[in-house]
Amino acid sequence: MNREVPMEKAQFLFAKALRCKGFSITAAASGVTTDNLDLSGEAREFVGIALRGGLDTTRLQLVINNDVVIEDTAAGFFDTSNDNSRMLTPFERPLTGRDDITLRSTNDAAQADPFEVILYYRNLCTLD
Repeated sequence: MNREVPMEKAQFLFAKALRCKGFSITAAASGVTTDNLDLSGEAREFVGIALRGGLDTTRLQLVINNDVVIEDTAAGFFDTSNDNSRMLTPFERPLTGRDDITLRSTNDAAQADPFEVILYYRNLCTLD
């Protein structure tokens, strides 16, 4: 029995596959930190976000191509560290490959708040 996948089908499956990219962020003590998050130029669909780390005192704003996706929300809400049933928080959006993704962290605490941001995306837009 021949189980070889045709090249076109394999390319489609690879493009449709879920990918992720991680970023180390530190929310400055008693201040606002703005980070530009760059994905692959082949990214065509933003799938979602997950956070890991401190997050006790930090609030977030996530903007993708001038679209406010997350607005002034406690970062801990997106923390998946202690939730084995949730890999990410979905925010599906089409991408162009030349996208402006900005994460603004506001920290009211006297100490800095380091955390990890994981962005999930696809190289093929599956949104209808």
